Amino acid sequence: MDGEREIISFIILINLILFVFIVGLIYFISQFRKRKVLYDQQLAHIKMEYEKAKLQIEVDAQKETMKKIGKEIHDSVGQKLTLASIYLKKNGAMQVAAPLNEISELIDESLTELRQLSRTLVNPKQYQTRLQDLILLETKRIQNINGISVHVHQNGDYELSEDTKHNIHRIIQEFLQNSIKHAKCNNIYIELNFSDHQLMVQCKDDGVGFDMQKNAGPGVGIMNIKKRISEMMGQVEFFSKKGEGTRLTFYVPY
Repeated sequence: MDGEREIISFIILINLILFVFIVGLIYFISQFRKRKVLYDQQLAHIKMEYEKAKLQIEVDAQKETMKKIGKEIHDSVGQKLTLASIYLKKNGAMQVAAPLNEISELIDESLTELRQLSRTLVNPKQYQTRLQDLILLETKRIQNINGISVHVHQNGDYELSEDTKHNIHRIIQEFLQNSIKHAKCNNIYIELNFSDHQLMVQCKDDGVGFDMQKNAGPGVGIMNIKKRISEMMGQVEFFSKKGEGTRLTFYVPY
């Protein structure tokens, strides 16, 4: 009898152990499945957030590209076509052949600028010409078309990066354009001063000037100037007064 009881007790113990093991295994599997579901949910959420962030980056990049295109068209092609318009209005029907030649050149240059803009969006390193030569080219064009005297003075020299040259060139273009359109000036002065890892550029005209207190908010051209100077980590100062012309001074580190 004792032997049978021992066997029964042993069987009961084995069954109890198996029961506990099975219950434990079921609990472990259940917890594992719950954790896997939670992990899958978290992974799906992370993937969704990643796709959203990726899409936002693409949208932001497209917006920035469109801003750049708009800014470049305004600062390059738009200025040349404006010059052509000013030249037509100024000369009217007088000496038609000469103005048409000048306007034809401006339109050709505008088309060239559009092609360069297209290439620049693919390869920004297009500004291989020296900054001084770019400025002299602009001043020569203005003097030929409008008869305004443009005086350029440079102190020192430094080989600037393509982006810096590009921005400074566009800023000077914008100032020249505004002086031609609004200032009724006879002279424009451009000074470049290289010193202590900083370039100071000053552009001023002897035009009619304007009241900075009463003048409306900045136009697209002025905002583009400020944005370009900000991109170069520079500082800018504007001054204008009726009868005293307009002056733009900005400082760019290099």
